[in-house]
Amino acid sequence: MKDMMDFVKKNLGLEEDEKEREDSDTIIVPEHSFYEIILMKVKNLDDIDHAINQITEEKNPVILDMTYLENEIPEDFKLAGEKIKDVRQRIGVEVILLCKTGKNVLIITPPEIKLIRKD
Repeated sequence: MKDMMDFVKKNLGLEEDEKEREDSDTIIVPEHSFYEIILMKVKNLDDIDHAINQITEEKNPVILDMTYLENEIPEDFKLAGEKIKDVRQRIGVEVILLCKTGKNVLIITPPEIKLIRKD
């Protein structure tokens, strides 16, 4: 029976030489990269720096809830906005305000991920 299977494989071109198998390396590349979407409640400017690092270095989208910073530390809220604006202009990240009714919630993605706004 094994001889019959070997014959069929050989005739169908499914059998490789041992040398060919040894010489060829198999590389598996995923079709899409894996992204973690991170939700953060921003309490200080260090959280903003961490979010920017996630976006620029790790290439992960981040959803930021800026409510606490806006209500409790308005001067840091303004600085956070300037940092996000700088990264947007310098690197080309995408930023969309998701909610402004009582909360400021932003989604920020690396340039590789495009956000499409449909009205």
